[in-house]
Order: sequence, then C-alpha cells, then structure tokens
Amino acid sequence: MKFEIVDSWNSYLNRIPSEKKDIYYTEEYTRLYESDADRSLCVVGEGDGNIILMPFLRGKVRDYYDFETAYGYGGPISNSDSDLWIVKALHEMHNFFKDAGYICGFIRFHPLLQNALPCKECFNVIYDRKTIAVDMRYTQDEIWTNQISSKNRNMIRKAEKNGLSYKAEYDFKSLHHFIDLYNETMQRIGADEFYFFSEQYHHNFADRLKGNAFLGTVLLDSEVVGAALLMRSGEYGHYHLAGSNRKKGSLGINNYLLWKTIEEMKGTTVKQFHLGGGTGPSKDDSLFKFKSAFSNQERDFYIGKWIFDEVVYQDVCNEWEMKYPDIKDKYRNLLLKYRYRK
Repeated sequence: MKFEIVDSWNSYLNRIPSEKKDIYYTEEYTRLYESDADRSLCVVGEGDGNIILMPFLRGKVRDYYDFETAYGYGGPISNSDSDLWIVKALHEMHNFFKDAGYICGFIRFHPLLQNALPCKECFNVIYDRKTIAVDMRYTQDEIWTNQISSKNRNMIRKAEKNGLSYKAEYDFKSLHHFIDLYNETMQRIGADEFYFFSEQYHHNFADRLKGNAFLGTVLLDSEVVGAALLMRSGEYGHYHLAGSNRKKGSLGINNYLLWKTIEEMKGTTVKQFHLGGGTGPSKDDSLFKFKSAFSNQERDFYIGKWIFDEVVYQDVCNEWEMKYPDIKDKYRNLLLKYRYRK
C-alpha cells in the first residue's frame, strides 16, 4: 500500500462516496485552523483499488511532529466497505507516520460517519459523550410531532408570538452581529479559550465555505438577537457556532433559531442535521438537554489517542512534567499535554 502526506487533497476526497465523507474533511474547512504552529495536511493511502485519507493539523515537537484533527470532527475515512481492509490500512498508516517522524496524533472522530469503530483495533479509542442528530428523512410535520418535545414546541410557538423572525443569510450580511453575540455568549458562560476565535476566522469561514454554509439569524423587529453558523454538505448538516442576546433570552430565541434552521435544511440534500453534544459528557448538561429537545436520536462521539513512537513520546512528556510541575495534574490526561505552558 502506498502512503503520502499532501497539502492539497480535495481531488482524493472526490473519490469517496458522499455518505462516507463530510465538509469537515475538505481543504477549505481544515485550513480555517492553520496557524504559525499548525499546518493543514492530509495523509492519503491507496491500495487494492481503495483509498483512505485523514486531514490533520501538523505541529512540531523537537525534531519530530505530532498532529490533531481540526475543531469539530475528523479521523480516517475510506471508500472501502471492508473493515478488514481499513484495519490493515490503519496498521500500515501507523508505520508510515512513525517513519515520517511523527510521535503521536489526537483524533476527534465523526459521530455520523462512525469511523471510530475500525480504529479500535489499532489504537486507543475512547468514548467521550453523546451527541444529538435530527433525522431529516421524515417530513417536517413528522419531525415537529415526533422529534421535537412538547415543551420545546411551546417555546417555539412562544417565540413566534413574541414577533421573532428568521432569515438564512447565504451572503453572511449580519456576520458582524453574529461575532458580537457569539463572543458575548462565550464570555457569559465562562467558555474555555478553545471556543474563542479571531474575527478573521469568522470572515474566512464565510468566504471559504460559501455555498456550503450560511448564517441563520433571528430578528426582533430589525435587531439581530440570535445567530448561528451552519454548514451542510451532501447528506450531513451541522450546527457549528451560535450566540444570542441574553437580555432577550426569555423570548425563546435559541429554540426558534434551531427549528427554523431545521425547516431551512429540509429544502436541501441533508439527511442528518447534527446538533453536537453538551459542554461535558453528562446527560444532565444543560446544553445537551436543550439539544435533546429537538431529537431523541443520539450519536456517540469518540476521541482517539494514537502513539507512533512510545519512547520519544514518553521522553517528551517526562521533560514537560519536570519543567511545568504546577500544571501537570491539570493536563495529565491529554495526549498533547506537553503543548501547554501555563
């Protein structure tokens, strides 16, 4: 089997059927997360008429490399229907990464593609949490009646009575309003730095994903009081980032925003609209409960810790622990813990 690491891979991605891939795997999406320290690349393997690939962000460790998949979901995908072939390819991919100077890689698997399953045969795959998906194969009335909870339906009706309106902006006209609402929301809930993005990130999202993304906005009169970045590609749609005006939260903004987005997605090829999970693994998490009010369809989210060179990896971690003893306990369970400096 032949493997290579490339910096342009959409042509390879085109060889994979639509139901086996998603927007998270495109060059345009992955490159949103490039930085001075992380370069977007993709490993591609070919053999027996099949292909396997995985985009990632490459980092530097001493004279070695490591990687993580981009924010959201990723992991290996293939056009093959044979788990045996995929497992064989993954074993060979492991050797390829080690020979190429990589010590480890952190993977966020895709809950809808279920690509974590064959990887369990090859490296450490860990269940993280439940996520929620709306089954879009039903009619809009069936979704409303059978997937939306009665309390949620009441909140949506309340939002309509309160005079809220919705607009799907494919031109991202209100992007500056979204940025303000999103940042205010993240600050309000005390979100980790991981969930904050530069203003340039949001503009790049709008520019690079145009045609496969839009901004869903909720207005009260002419004021944008809630908004979300949405994506769709083939069979899959995604609720990406969202924010709302806290002072007007009692109007049912977020409930209305998601329901109207479901209506918008119904006019596309999307078969599953993924809402994601909560802020933590608990089913009592308030964000998870909110999303569960839109569907009882749960999807498992896994993470992967893939170590290619155990000796070098342990040496790097030991050195980090000696240098930063005050934070070693806080980050001890993270594969890429040695990246943290404070």
